[in-house]
Amino acid sequence: MRHVPTRVALALLVGAAIALAPVGPAQAHVSVSPAQAAPGGFTTLTFRVPNERAEAATTSVRIVMPEATPITSAAVHKLAGWRATVEDGPLATPVKVGSATVTEAITSVTWTASTAADAIDGTQYQEFSVSVGPLPTTGDRIVFKALQTYADGVVSRWIEEPTPGGPEPENPAIVLRLDKAAATGVDEHGMPVAGAPTTAAVADRPAGVALAVAVAGVVLGAAALLLGLLNRTLGRPRR
Repeated sequence: MRHVPTRVALALLVGAAIALAPVGPAQAHVSVSPAQAAPGGFTTLTFRVPNERAEAATTSVRIVMPEATPITSAAVHKLAGWRATVEDGPLATPVKVGSATVTEAITSVTWTASTAADAIDGTQYQEFSVSVGPLPTTGDRIVFKALQTYADGVVSRWIEEPTPGGPEPENPAIVLRLDKAAATGVDEHGMPVAGAPTTAAVADRPAGVALAVAVAGVVLGAAALLLGLLNRTLGRPRR
């Protein structure tokens, strides 16, 4: 009986470790860093694309630009092993941006693996960077849709726009928040300024980190309480 408290504590600690284990493919959707940018300027966006299927590699990634908030310029960062294509074209409906009327804009940016060896395989991920702008001066966010194509032809469509206050969609689109404060620490092209404070590191943290820390605290606190109660119970002399 002396070993009961130790065994109980060990079981609870194992449970806590399981609760904090990384979540599987359900949360491994396409994301963007930084998560916010200053309206009206340029910014460099990095799209992180994880491979979700062990049996097939990701061979192509297409980011679809929004027509409602048109972007007229895109410069792609060269990535070894991948070919990038920037497409533009007329908007279905002209959009007023400041004093100008925009009739043509960037419609999509597509990265394609040059060879099978360059594809995103197994549990790997790849990051694709592009400088875009000027960003809209109105609204609080931009929504990008992503099409992730696998070697066997299957396409994962990250196209569902999240609703404020609602649960995360099963296949969420990519949301870039617009915030004037995001202009701190970047130059006119959206590139980080050396030595300047930036929110990118905070924005790039996984959304579940704070929740995981909270869960850990609750689980470990419960384990300590239960261990204390068991020690008191087992330590009482039998009558």
